[in-house]
Amino acid sequence: MNRRNISPGKQLGFLDTIGSINEILTWFFIGIFWLVSFLPYPVLVRLGNFIGLILYRVSPHRREIMKINIERCLKIEGAESDALIKANYRSIGRGIFEMAIAWWSSEKRISKIDTRIINKEILENSGEGILVLIKHSTHLELDLRLLSKYFDLSGMYKLQTNNVINYVMISARNKYIKGSLTNKEAVKAIRWINSGRKFLYAADQDYGLKVSEIVPFFGLDAATVTFPKILAQKKIKIVFADVSKIGDVFEIELRELKTAESDNFLQNMNEIYSEFILKEKEGYLWMHRRFKSGYAESVYPKWSRRDRNREKRRINRIN
Repeated sequence: MNRRNISPGKQLGFLDTIGSINEILTWFFIGIFWLVSFLPYPVLVRLGNFIGLILYRVSPHRREIMKINIERCLKIEGAESDALIKANYRSIGRGIFEMAIAWWSSEKRISKIDTRIINKEILENSGEGILVLIKHSTHLELDLRLLSKYFDLSGMYKLQTNNVINYVMISARNKYIKGSLTNKEAVKAIRWINSGRKFLYAADQDYGLKVSEIVPFFGLDAATVTFPKILAQKKIKIVFADVSKIGDVFEIELRELKTAESDNFLQNMNEIYSEFILKEKEGYLWMHRRFKSGYAESVYPKWSRRDRNREKRRINRIN
């Protein structure tokens, strides 16, 4: 089954994921990934650090994007920038196995992870619909699993090009997230929130100018998705749920965003994003092109192979 035949709200079945050699090979590697996930966490940390350093060596384009983002946002360069980039890659490597822990670990194992929650009462015992903002951390999947220990949450995801990844990801998430929608189902997400659900949403990436406004992010012009602002104008409660790894502790901090001054809402939202990113700089996903829209000339180097693959996928969807 090709990705172009998947409607946004359709949940794939297992048989939909074995239609090609690529998908069969993906299942093979997923099986290995599943087995490795049961190793002790300290072992996975060391493996993750090692894989992160390999990724650092073999992904020069992503490394350059990361360097540009870090230098623009944090105003650091040279040895300090290089050190943070390497630390970020190690965190990405660890995040691969933290994702596996989130997907397949028992509640008993999850309960042993050291967590601390601040301002829990903001989401606790609330029957109203709430948009819960999160950031793209390197340990995002584990963040979702840890948040689900305390709250019933729904969420949004982006369809991947590989059907196996979609099937495994959504099947795993639906064990602890109370329902998932694709990023093409914003109207349905609003209905869910209006019905009283707490809905997770990451608003810290560039989703394109059609759905965004140019708003400062770390003091720089950045396309900022307007979905949270639309909900703020509807007087829907909006809460930021940050998960930062401080030492060996996953610290969850909740903060309600004021929606009364909705004209400044996106700027205030980006300032809160910046504050929480600085809390764990090496744990943020710096490799995305945060400043790809709204500039006359790209701030990032041309990535011909990636652009060709994207154009090929776009043509396949049309056909």
